[in-house]
Amino acid sequence: MEMTLGEVLSTGGRATLGVFVGLQVLDSVDNVMFVVFAPEIRESLGLSTAAVGVVGALAGVMVALAALPLGLLGDRRRRTTIAGVATLVWAAAAGVLGLVQNLWQAAAVRVVAGIGKANEGPIQASLLVDAYPPAGRGRVLGLHRGGQPLGIVTGPLLAAAFAAFIPEEHEPWRWAFAFLAVPALLLGLAAFRLPEPVRAHSSPRGAFARLAKIPSLVRVMVALGTFGMCVTTVPIYLNVVLEDDLGQGAAARGVITSVCAVGGLAGAALGGALSDRLFRRSPKACVHLAAVALTLLGVGFAVQAHAPDVTTYVVIGIVTQGMTFAGVIALSLVVASVTPEEIRATAFALVGVFVALVGGLGGALLTGAAEQLWGVRTAIAVVAPSASAIAGLVLIFGARHVLRDIARVVR
Repeated sequence: MEMTLGEVLSTGGRATLGVFVGLQVLDSVDNVMFVVFAPEIRESLGLSTAAVGVVGALAGVMVALAALPLGLLGDRRRRTTIAGVATLVWAAAAGVLGLVQNLWQAAAVRVVAGIGKANEGPIQASLLVDAYPPAGRGRVLGLHRGGQPLGIVTGPLLAAAFAAFIPEEHEPWRWAFAFLAVPALLLGLAAFRLPEPVRAHSSPRGAFARLAKIPSLVRVMVALGTFGMCVTTVPIYLNVVLEDDLGQGAAARGVITSVCAVGGLAGAALGGALSDRLFRRSPKACVHLAAVALTLLGVGFAVQAHAPDVTTYVVIGIVTQGMTFAGVIALSLVVASVTPEEIRATAFALVGVFVALVGGLGGALLTGAAEQLWGVRTAIAVVAPSASAIAGLVLIFGARHVLRDIARVVR
């Protein structure tokens, strides 16, 4: 049955989606602001560029590592409480970052921040799926995921505002992260008051065995691991192309990243609506949408790496960002539909593990080796299309299992 977005939101409550979209935006703003202020943080703490890079990566690594235990906990305990506690931990870490004085303090704070952020996939996504009716899940997940590019767009602007209004000697970056802790604190407290959807509970001991017996889910995870090889590593190399081949400095690269993120906003909105429509007609069509989007994403990265000018780079970047979010939302809908509700948080936790750890580490090694052999542009042109094409083929061949897996969940 088709439902309007208003009907979908009234069923699950507007506050639940609003709080989690706000957290998604803040998460993204936090990441982008660290990148923008990296030179100032390096100078303030007396660090090397490599050290700042490691500190910046720690939050992302911890998000992947902490997602799985949070997912197991989320299948047994009240998820709104977990989201509230995790967000308060992250809020405290953001505020304390403005007070650190050396490398080890900064590293410890970012580790704690990553643990707090890790609730986004296993807790927030699974709760949204349970809170809203199946007819509107794609649009709900699209709005939630759209908070990420929205944060990428607004993060640099917020950083620029603090840099403009706070004198350099007072270190604007410290004030910016302290400010970020305030809305995170408010949203964390609001999460405690959100309703928890009624669902079945089970022991986490058998969760992995049960998930491994869902053929379509296994193939989605394999595809996400392969897809992660290009989506987590290639953007880093594309920034090198921007600097070395297109002559763009740090400030210009930040603006370019923000503009390209607009494509992610469009992809999240359109992908959510299209996924809902396709899923009603045929869940297999939703898998095919993801397969096409991810395959075109890799091709787009390859073309972007050889862009002759900044304008071409930005146009292609907007399209690739749209493909990324459209594909991820379609797959999220599939993961939700083939997974029993009592182990759904664990399933969403595995999504992050496969993309960030399996794909991220594998992509770093593979792209690094290719860059040594052929240079940056050729490495992107080889790795990105190959990884995304394999991911697309895995999804297409795995689509035949979707209807049977959904029927098992219904039974």
